[in-house]
Amino acid sequence: MADSKIVKESLARFLKATSFNYPATAWYFSAEGIEDSFVFTKDKWVCMFMYFKMVIKKGRRIRFSGDYAKACTGPAEYFGFRDIVDDGGSFIAETERFKKTCKLAYAYYKESLQSVHPAKEKYLYLERIEDLDPQREVEVVNLFPDPVSLADLAVLSNYDRAQNLDNVMVPFASGCQSLFAFPYNEKFRENPKSVMGLMDPLARNFTPRDMLAFSVPADRFVEMAQNIKGSFLDK
Repeated sequence: MADSKIVKESLARFLKATSFNYPATAWYFSAEGIEDSFVFTKDKWVCMFMYFKMVIKKGRRIRFSGDYAKACTGPAEYFGFRDIVDDGGSFIAETERFKKTCKLAYAYYKESLQSVHPAKEKYLYLERIEDLDPQREVEVVNLFPDPVSLADLAVLSNYDRAQNLDNVMVPFASGCQSLFAFPYNEKFRENPKSVMGLMDPLARNFTPRDMLAFSVPADRFVEMAQNIKGSFLDK
């Protein structure tokens, strides 16, 4: 967790050294129901990525909570607002067909349980870093690189590590897991990994074709920004 001032300063360091296709976004918890936030209709199913362009292009803020679990079920479960529904793996295997068998899909369900943490406050917000109010405590940062900047981020993720094979991961995950649940889980590890995301075919229906996500816990983002000086990005 890092305050928004440091996160903004860190992003400025990155933007001097590399470039991104879309504005960087941040996640933070709050007990406050912030006005002018976009919220989902309670009883109508949606995917959060139907509204993602609204965040990156128009600067809107999305508010997540357990109150809207029927609307956007993935964030409600993977962001820790309610328990993940155990359907024996049928949805992933038989409806979405992302796993060959229900047994494999159920194993994914069991593994997902290990990466979910209870929500710290009633609300979780997603918005552009450039629009953050001062003193917000940021949990996770999302960057949206082109292929060149993706290579930069991958190498920088290994720059200060002795081990070189597992500092960046590309998990099998829903879009919302890859942008928040997985990188948030990494903040609790001694050596947090970077997470490449938006590999979910469903989420891809609602995101630009050239959009990939590279996400890290906020503290790791600040640390990586500090590592730019003296690195290959500082030439």
